[in-house]
Amino acid sequence: MNRRDALKYTGLAFGYAATAGTLATMMQSCQADVSSDGWTPSTLTNDQVKLVAEVAETLIPATDTPGAKDVMVHRYIDSWLTGFLTDENQKQAVASIATLETYLNEAGSGKFADLSAEEKLEILTALNKEAIGAEDKNPVQQAYLSMKGQVINTYFTSEKVGEEVLNYLPVPGPYESCIPYEEVGKVYSLS
Repeated sequence: MNRRDALKYTGLAFGYAATAGTLATMMQSCQADVSSDGWTPSTLTNDQVKLVAEVAETLIPATDTPGAKDVMVHRYIDSWLTGFLTDENQKQAVASIATLETYLNEAGSGKFADLSAEEKLEILTALNKEAIGAEDKNPVQQAYLSMKGQVINTYFTSEKVGEEVLNYLPVPGPYESCIPYEEVGKVYSLS
């Protein structure tokens, strides 16, 4: 099974785990027009947003399905930080991203955002192995796993992925509690 398929099947688990407030926010913020220019981050710096976008795109690159940048995961994360966290939690989240940014920029041969796709993948793969294998996670590992979870959650609850990648069943519709997977062919979207 390749990484893309694993992420598709993981989407169902993350979709059900989304809380009502988070899900409503994601549905609103992920409907932004992809072609719109002039967007500026509210909480993160431009460099941090660029880092989030590059990490997200490295985790979920565009293939025959949209990548993380295509659904503007980085914009949602900035919007979520701005609108749904307390000031204290917002500061902690920004500090966590700054910690990850410092680590990733020092791990390569320059700024993470400017590295080749292969170098980015190599750095994140090594960090992922360290973070998953560690019993007591250090701040960099915690920051990475937090961002990875947010990226995956945001990606699979975005409108574009809900309609183009997952099975899209608009509401209202009939409730069917048990449908054989063979009949639908892919995981259902919650958006």
